[in-house]
Amino acid sequence: MKKILVVCAHPDDETLGLGGTIVKHSQNGDQVFVVIFADGESARSNSKKNIVMRKNQAKKVATILGIEKIKFLDYRDQTLDTISSLVLAKKLEKIIEEYNPDTIYTHFWGDVNQDHKKIFDITLIAARPTPNSNIQRLICYETPSSTEWGNASFKPNLFVEITPFLKKKIAAVEIYKNEIHEYPHPRSDKSIVTRSNFWGSSIGVMNAEAFIVLRDIEKI
Repeated sequence: MKKILVVCAHPDDETLGLGGTIVKHSQNGDQVFVVIFADGESARSNSKKNIVMRKNQAKKVATILGIEKIKFLDYRDQTLDTISSLVLAKKLEKIIEEYNPDTIYTHFWGDVNQDHKKIFDITLIAARPTPNSNIQRLICYETPSSTEWGNASFKPNLFVEITPFLKKKIAAVEIYKNEIHEYPHPRSDKSIVTRSNFWGSSIGVMNAEAFIVLRDIEKI
């Protein structure tokens, strides 16, 4: 059994980036934990109702995907770049100590979203390979309408087939009603399926999610 930690800036990143892979981990008997740093709503409005709604949506998604535990840190949306990296990294270090994961998924460094970039930076700090660390794999995931709009090329070196899990991913995506748009927006149902078809065709399967492995450690 593996212990997986998914580090996210906002509720929905876990589903858009690796919803199918999370289901696969869960069905393989792995424990999946998710930490979400920002509320994903306050940059649009200060409506507490919307913030609570988004959090409740994430909890429903956790049930669909098989996430064992989800932790919300409740920072304001699109403000993570104004907070000390040390402060955020220490928060994540405590979570890593609590869950003791062997695999961590985090955002891609080239995303256009500033919160995503900050999460990548602080994950590198918190997940550094110290002698007592249990972390064996550090992996970046993509986020539609952020990764492809950035100025760095996402060149995956890990592909996970999600054909049996795609329906659950789409069902989870649709829980985040305010985040889903009409095609051809990257966050439309059709675009998400098309993206999985594209990555799948890269490895000879119907559907896949793509990742960049930053670190893969084999110990004695």
